[in-house]
Amino acid sequence: MFGRIRALLRRSLPLVGTLYLVYLALQPPPVRYVGIVCLAVVTPFLLGWAAGTLFGVGPWADE
Repeated sequence: MFGRIRALLRRSLPLVGTLYLVYLALQPPPVRYVGIVCLAVVTPFLLGWAAGTLFGVGPWADE
């Protein structure tokens, strides 16, 4: 049971974190700037994670 919950959290954490950064980017300044800068840094990693999860390529691919 604990393993399932942990696996669900591990798979959903990048998506939830990105959604939070989008929320920050939509807020009034100065929080907006923090969200935009963080999204600029995190977006390449999110794309790699999505490619590994959806297409099975890259370092985040399920083996």
